[in-house]
Amino acid sequence: MRDSNGFRGRAAGPALTRRALLGGFGAVALGGLAGCASGSASPGSPGGSSAVTYQLSWTHSVQFGGTYLARDRGLFDELGLQVELAAGGPNVAGDTSTVSGAALMNISSADGVARSNAEGAELVVIGAQYQKSPGTILSLADAPLERPEDLVGKKIGVAGADTPALDAFLTINELRREQVEFVPSQYDPAVLTAGQVDGIFCFYNDLPVALAVQGVAGYSMLLADFGYNPMSQTYTVLRSSLEDERKRDRVVRLVRGDAQGWQLYQADPGAAAKLAVEMYPDAGLDLATQQKQAEVQLDIMYSDATDEFGFAWFGDDQVAENLRLFELLGIEGATEQMWDRSILEEVYGNGPTA
Repeated sequence: MRDSNGFRGRAAGPALTRRALLGGFGAVALGGLAGCASGSASPGSPGGSSAVTYQLSWTHSVQFGGTYLARDRGLFDELGLQVELAAGGPNVAGDTSTVSGAALMNISSADGVARSNAEGAELVVIGAQYQKSPGTILSLADAPLERPEDLVGKKIGVAGADTPALDAFLTINELRREQVEFVPSQYDPAVLTAGQVDGIFCFYNDLPVALAVQGVAGYSMLLADFGYNPMSQTYTVLRSSLEDERKRDRVVRLVRGDAQGWQLYQADPGAAAKLAVEMYPDAGLDLATQQKQAEVQLDIMYSDATDEFGFAWFGDDQVAENLRLFELLGIEGATEQMWDRSILEEVYGNGPTA
């Protein structure tokens, strides 16, 4: 069900446009322990008190609201961690931060990790914050594009880096590229509101929110609802961090604290929106927009699976689906070993509450 703005359910970045900027590995030197320094021991924390860097996938906003709550409420402190949150952005390659040793963990995407590993990285996906990929086709509410077949004969704004993803979506839905006109777009909703395109490829919890706050009613067709669902906002670490006892302990504590923060977020997304604005006054965040985004994100971050198994959970079926998707995207070399659920299994050993 959608509300008057065309949003789904409870009414949801890094956009797919941003993905090429977030997951790149490139030529970096392999590093040691990411952003860690030992300190005095903390009760219940066998690895002692540690300083760690947690690399986010984009610039600060309520997109990371659960993580902000975890730090603000002292959840990381209680687990013996001093957590530095490193902002991402157009000039930050998150996977590179982890590979180089600058961060213990980063937020990435499964296809980004696969590309990084193809270039020599040894990264592992240990969880997925988004249960549905946020990639969407945004159209105006008075001319909605509701299903893949509605794209036939239409003009769709898409950034060049995102055309492989949209090509894969068309293939999955048995549509041909020549049936849809791609219009080069730099992630600017003006091409949609000006009538230059019928839809624009963007993120569900990004441009649709911006338009809604401006009073422009839109309709969001999540690509994940029609077979294109790459794992997004993934917890990503070095394989070596899982194999070293002390590093692994820090990863477990970091994921546990973060999951606790996202459980708070689910109960009160408005508090996360307010906190994001307060924590980062120089980020130019608008409270009304942050509140709307906080609500919209609920759609793609939580599911029956997270209710049953815990936040950021993923199953073998999702791994298999992503491996098939990589073939369409032309990504080679990825196997099931790129994913490891053992951290989540330890965090949720007593049930879905971290």
